[in-house]
Amino acid sequence: MTQETDFYAQILESQRRTAGQRVETRAALLSELRTLGITNIEVQYEGYGDSGNVEEVLVSPDTITLTEEMRRLVEDFGWDFAYALSPGFENNEGGYGELTWALATDKIDVSHSNRYIETNTTEHEGL
Repeated sequence: MTQETDFYAQILESQRRTAGQRVETRAALLSELRTLGITNIEVQYEGYGDSGNVEEVLVSPDTITLTEEMRRLVEDFGWDFAYALSPGFENNEGGYGELTWALATDKIDVSHSNRYIETNTTEHEGL
């Protein structure tokens, strides 16, 4: 096995472990959030210039307030879940999006947008 093959095997194993952890975290959060009476979670995130973070977490019904610890767990889960779908989006011009989690059906929708710079060059010579 070459060093390159070993490196890729390690990356694949790490991705597999991380995906398994997301499944476990999702199940635990789902149970805790349902117990609180929350029906919907929305996590808005943004990244650019090599960094990013969760901008806002909205819960429904809005009469329920998450503890600081629970908010952090939801933020981390939302970021990790969205990042797994669009890795590296925080680089350069970045990207942003929102993850919506319907707790009753345990369905997650992610709407993600990447930013980019477009250049359109026109040259006129020897006119």
